[in-house]
Amino acid sequence: MQCCHVGSRAFRSAILALSLSVAAFSAGEAAAADKVTLQLDWTPGGISAAWYLGLEKGCFSDQGIDLTIVRGYGAADAVTKIASGVAEFGITDLSVIIASIGNTKAPVKAIMPVVMQSPAGLAVMDDSPIKTLKDLEGHSLASSNGNAAMQLLPLGLKQAGADLSKVKIVTADASTLNGLLLQGRADALASYVTSTVGLQAVASKVGKKVRSVGYGDTLDIYNASVFTSDAVLKDKPALAARFVKAATCTYDLARKDPVASIDAMVSRVEGMQKDSQTEIVPFAYSFAFNNKVFEKNGYRWDMARVAHNVDIVSESQPLKDKPKAEDVVAAVGD
Repeated sequence: MQCCHVGSRAFRSAILALSLSVAAFSAGEAAAADKVTLQLDWTPGGISAAWYLGLEKGCFSDQGIDLTIVRGYGAADAVTKIASGVAEFGITDLSVIIASIGNTKAPVKAIMPVVMQSPAGLAVMDDSPIKTLKDLEGHSLASSNGNAAMQLLPLGLKQAGADLSKVKIVTADASTLNGLLLQGRADALASYVTSTVGLQAVASKVGKKVRSVGYGDTLDIYNASVFTSDAVLKDKPALAARFVKAATCTYDLARKDPVASIDAMVSRVEGMQKDSQTEIVPFAYSFAFNNKVFEKNGYRWDMARVAHNVDIVSESQPLKDKPKAEDVVAAVGD
């Protein structure tokens, strides 16, 4: 009996050990982070510096997300990559998302506003005679395909009483635009006012100075927004909600400490120089969040304002099908 009793105890111990192993394995499986790619709409810098701080400070790991950030090649390209499943989440201009849904039925939705007012504008040399959009008549304007500032320009010109047909449009690769302006081969660039801050850093190295002619504030529309695919919203709604929580954490940290976000970006992006971002990053955050829209709504959508955004886009360019506000944005995690 003693033998059998010992054997029974050994058997129970073995069962207990096996149970603990299974539990540990199950816990490990449950804790495995979701691998997620964030698609930027352009190269890292400016407002996107925040993502690297969030990554460094655990905003994503705390939500069970293993995040990879990849550079972009334009606003429209970012939409294409999210729609096709190349990346799970992206950030780009809400107006481009609206146009993509209206013209191609792109299966995407914006899930969080980041920049509350459009920074659309022109970049010109400091001594340029172009002081307003009306002054653009008779001059050349350089832009790249899919440039969000360019897509809104017809409406900006209309509001300013200017004639787009009197503007010579020069379409070029995005990487060459700054050179066209600085070399005098174009009189203006279709450019965000936030981007002009970075351009000034380049211009100062060759003894030149640039300035902005902004018009986005007169439109009263959203700009950069986090978005995802309809497939993610349908199949992984919890992931979308966790991503929004992580993104909120990210931008809250960056707003409080812009320098830390620059340092985090410089440490993670090969070739990134800190001095190139010391002015543009704080300015980008200030532009995005120091306004009445963010003060009132935070990172939540104002659906009436989204509907106005749709109206603005449909007025500035023809859409095959004008979407409704609920076709364009989704509130997740509320």
